[in-house]
Amino acid sequence: MPRILLHRAAVYTLLAAAVLIVMFPLVWMALTAVKSNGQIINPAAPLWPTEWHWSNIPDAWGKAPFARWFVNTVVFAVAATLGQLAAGMLAGYAFAMFDFPGRRVLFALALSGLMIPFSAIIVPVAQILGDLHWLNTYQGLIVPNIASGLATFLFRQFFLGAPRQLAEAARIDGASELRIFWQVYAPLARPATAALGIILFLQNWNNFLFPLIAVNTTKMQVISQGLAVFQSQMTTQTQYNLIMSASLIAIVPVLLVAVAAQRHIVEGITLGAVD
Repeated sequence: MPRILLHRAAVYTLLAAAVLIVMFPLVWMALTAVKSNGQIINPAAPLWPTEWHWSNIPDAWGKAPFARWFVNTVVFAVAATLGQLAAGMLAGYAFAMFDFPGRRVLFALALSGLMIPFSAIIVPVAQILGDLHWLNTYQGLIVPNIASGLATFLFRQFFLGAPRQLAEAARIDGASELRIFWQVYAPLARPATAALGIILFLQNWNNFLFPLIAVNTTKMQVISQGLAVFQSQMTTQTQYNLIMSASLIAIVPVLLVAVAAQRHIVEGITLGAVD
């Protein structure tokens, strides 16, 4: 018994240390956001603020169009996530349930999108958006992100484990393939859809590189771009407290989503672990 207790104590100690290491940058950012510039610049100043400057947050909000950036980010993240879920579910269902020529090759091509870094295809993507006149538009932000190899893979893994007898019974009753998908198998995939939807939403919310080439106007920028612009402006003015306040504004919504949905995120990560 003492050995078991000692082992558990060691495990909990290591976990607590890991949590502190991971949380420290976030805690430091939150505390710095309510400090004065003097406290931030002073190397002898304590981590805990001696004076709380809560006005830093509304000051940062008023110095840049954060409301517009939040609207753009919500539209982009929600629409792209819904599109990725719909396309991924349909593609994953087709790869799992139907046997057609070239299925393995097409599935390998779908997965290849996960292996090619986006930086390698920036130039052709920018050229295509320019030819379509989709630069600085919502469709330019959303449509190229609808295809998702991750969603296709995870939904295929899920539907491979779904019982085929349900489809056979529905066909006997005269149901079409689309009706079988929508009314029989799609409801079964709700837990997987919720988990994957949260993961994709977090990815889209934090996406920086693609919006950087798709939009270049303040009116259409998303929060990740706007935060970078705001940081460059405030750095020249040495207003580091406003930079931290803006970072806190940008991270709070996605942090709340991640904390509230952490159980679904873990389910999504382990969804395709077993074939």
